[in-house]
Parts: sequence; C-alpha cells; structure tokens
Amino acid sequence: MRSSRLLRLLAATFAVALATGPAEAAARRWPHDILREDFGYTEKSSSDVPLSELTQGCPRRDCIPSIDAPRFTAPGEKPELHDEDLVLGLVRGGTARAYPVWVLDRHEIVNDVIAGEPVAVTWCPLCGSGIAFRRVLDGTPVELGVSGLLRESDLVFYDRRTRSLWQQVTGTAFVGPSRGKRLESISVAVTTWARWRAAHPGTTVLVTGDARPSRNAYGDYATSQKILFPVTRTSRALPGKEVVWGIELEKGSVAVTDRRLGDGGSVAVDAGGVRLEVSRLADGTVRAVRASDGREVVAHRMFWFAWYTFHPDTRVVDLEKKTPAPTAD
Repeated sequence: MRSSRLLRLLAATFAVALATGPAEAAARRWPHDILREDFGYTEKSSSDVPLSELTQGCPRRDCIPSIDAPRFTAPGEKPELHDEDLVLGLVRGGTARAYPVWVLDRHEIVNDVIAGEPVAVTWCPLCGSGIAFRRVLDGTPVELGVSGLLRESDLVFYDRRTRSLWQQVTGTAFVGPSRGKRLESISVAVTTWARWRAAHPGTTVLVTGDARPSRNAYGDYATSQKILFPVTRTSRALPGKEVVWGIELEKGSVAVTDRRLGDGGSVAVDAGGVRLEVSRLADGTVRAVRASDGREVVAHRMFWFAWYTFHPDTRVVDLEKKTPAPTAD
C-alpha cells in the first residue's frame, strides 16, 4: 500500500532527524513544497503567524493518512493491546471509546462520530499531545487531515472544506479562509489500557488493518530529551519531555505535572485569578473544575516544552511547590 511505503519513508526520515538534530531536520528539502503547491500559501499570504516558521516534515499533504471511516471492536471484545499501552479515551453520550497511541502514531487524526456528535481525536507524537475537538465549523461538520507541516514541532492539520491550516495545541486556524477561528476542545483521557478498560468495561477500541510493529514507531523519543524540530522558546523550569496537563484560562494558564497528580491525586490551583481543583479520575481522565461555579475547564496532556512554547506565561504546579512563570532561556 502507498500509505505503508510513506510510513516507512517517514520512519527513515525520523531516524535521520533523531541522529542529527533540529537544525538538520529543519534544513531537509523536499522536492514537493506542501505549503505552496498543496495549499497555495506563500510568505505573502495573510497569516496570524510567520509562515517561515513552518517546517515540512514529509513528502506531501496527507503523507500521514488520517482515519476517516474508523472501525471499532465490539464491546467486550479483546483487542490487540497490552495493559500498559497508552490510549486516548473518550466518552460522549454514554459511549466510551479507546484510541491506541500505537495506532495514532501512524495516523495522528481520527475523524469520528460518537453518539451523533462529530469529533476529531488528534495526537502529535513529537509533542506527546492528545487533544480532541468537536469537528464542527460554522455549524457544519468538517473533516480534518494531516497537512505534512509542523510549527513549533507541533502537528499542523487542515480542514478539507476550506484548506485552512490549524495549530493542534491551540485548536486555532492561522491561515486560510478559517483564519482566527477556533475549534471547541473536549476532554480526553491519555491513560493506560488497563485503567481505561477497568473503568469502562463496555468500551470499544479503534482497530485498523495496520500490522502492529515490534516496537514504538518513535523509538525512545518520548524518554529522551531531544526535540527534533525547531521551537522558538524553551524553559528549564521542567525537563522538556516532562508530561504536564495544561489548562488555559481567560487570564493566564497553568501546567500541572503528571507526577504531581499521581495515580489518583488532586491539587488546588490558583491561576489568573481563578481557583481550580485539578484531579485524576478513576479512568485516567484529568478534570479541572472551577471552584466558583463547578464549571469544567479542559486540561490538555503534552510534553512541557510544547505547552511552554505556546504558553510562555504559564504557572507550574509540580509536587508540592508552586512556581511563578518561568523565563525563556
């Protein structure tokens, strides 16, 4: 299959980048210019970010194929998963679904419909960011695809209706007809299969025709401190690959480390004049609730470097200490 050949090419490209570094990865030149030839944008196009910050990560648009007609196991059917495997877990309208990360590593986006609601489950392996959206734009469902471009090492996706480009971490379109619009994010767990299954015994699981690889497609990337593609700012407040749950508020933002929450802990957080109670539920979902009115605020899981890149004024809650916003290196 063509997608299999492309994925092998991407794996080889990733291996070269891992052995060299972000400067060499960014300098890679592809014969096909995705930004210009697939989307028709140039550095003169009206954009909310400099398009010179985009890096082409693969040969062409959709080189990483999104899953647009997902299939799932029957409830209770045993999928090909180990207890320690990471999954993204989603519950909508009483329906629970699990999306294995080893599948998302190779597809990055799943366009799904749960209980009649159009949703997109997105995963950027480079940022460790699992984010779900209501894939509705101007009242109409849209389908998302992998652009083949990166910005700040993060997945840039596009909507197939307007071909606007969107930043995964923020859920915001930065160039194209949808520029300035934002997709509504929804809470998604990033947890182990054992924990999700125990809490949702009737869950279904995403299945594909992909052969399961003998090892992680990204090797030891998640446990190393190497960042493969350029980011404009870094912070030493935490190790770059520390897993955090980031929460964006009207004024300011906060990042709570995964280790601070533990297996089922909670922490009270003050950020931007808002008091939050952040806790990990039995199924692994991290829930942030405003103390004033009980309203939930979505928490996003990702590596520290990715959260900080887009939220440099963030506060950090790690173990028992609260630190002010870190300064850039």
